[in-house]
Formats: sequence, structure tokens, C-alpha cells
Amino acid sequence: MQRRGFKYFSSIVFAVCFALCITLSASALTISSCELRNLQNGDIIQKNIKGQALSSSKMIKGSESKILINAPAEKIWNILDDKENLPKIIHQIKEAQIIAENESHQKVKTSVKLCRLLPSFDYILSFDRSEKYRLMKFEKTGGCFNDLFGYFAFTPYGRSTILEYRIYSDPGFYIPEFICDGLKKDAKKFMIAIKDEAEK
Repeated sequence: MQRRGFKYFSSIVFAVCFALCITLSASALTISSCELRNLQNGDIIQKNIKGQALSSSKMIKGSESKILINAPAEKIWNILDDKENLPKIIHQIKEAQIIAENESHQKVKTSVKLCRLLPSFDYILSFDRSEKYRLMKFEKTGGCFNDLFGYFAFTPYGRSTILEYRIYSDPGFYIPEFICDGLKKDAKKFMIAIKDEAEK
């Protein structure tokens, strides 16, 4: 009877641990066992998503990217938080200048070339740093596009970190599908550049 009770208890503990591995902490990042295997194999998971615009009630396009980085969340956060150094790491960012900063927020003037077929776009982005080492949200407060917002989520996974990058945008003009594919490739390069820097 005791053995049966122990087996039952062990199976519950295993189920709870497995669930914790699949639904990871930080920003309630949910990930399937299949995605987890792909990340462990060095893949970058990307998908198209939709979200509600900040400036209106319409739904706008977005993208989500996830990567497993063999570095602690603190190191990856510090790389992304050092905005003025990012152009040296990520070639799509042509300029980044902090114009206002306090403990929980940053305002950054930036110039980004998202795709070789598009011109550079200038923005003023506001970064919310209040959830340090867990979640870094951003939104456009000036410059190009009707809407631009998203976040970086940092989820510890053993000695590594799963970095999730979500971005939603409404440029205010039509973007052909082949350019959208180019933007997706740029997001992949962006994630690889952060991984390479963090794993040095």
C-alpha cells in the first residue's frame, strides 16, 4: 500500500516538474516540448502574430521570435539595456542615443534599417525597465509608423535563458509579402547577434 502511495506521489511530482518546464516563469512564457527541443538544437522559433494597435482598436501584424542563449538573463538584459552600444552589435540599428533616462524608463532616439529594400526609419522609443531581468517593454512615442511596440522577455532555463522578442507594427502603408519575409530574416539575424554577444 505504501509503495502504491509512493508511486502515486512520485507521478504527481513528475507531472508538476514537467509542467513547470513547459510553462516557464518570467513573463508567463508558454512553450511546447517540441519548441523546447528545437531551441535546445539551436533553432530560432519564429511565427507571425496579431495584436491590437495602441492608437486604435484595429488588429495589426506582429512577429514573435524565441532563442535559447547560453548566458544568464542579467547578462542578456545588460546588453539590450546598453542602447548606445547596440549599433556595434546589431547591424540593423544605425544609431541609438539615450535622450532621457531614470531607474525604470529610457527614452531612445534611434535609426533602424529593417530591410535592404526599405529606407532607414527614425523613431523615439520609450523602454519600460521596471521588471528588471524579466521583461523589457518598448513603444514608439515619436517618429515613423502609426504604431510600433513590443517587448523582450527573459526566461531562465537552467544556466541558460530563453529570450523572446515580440514586435507589433503598423507602418501606415502597405508592405508587400516579400518585404515581410525580409523583415523576418532580419529578426533572426537580430536574435543571433544578441546570442553571439551574450555567449562571448
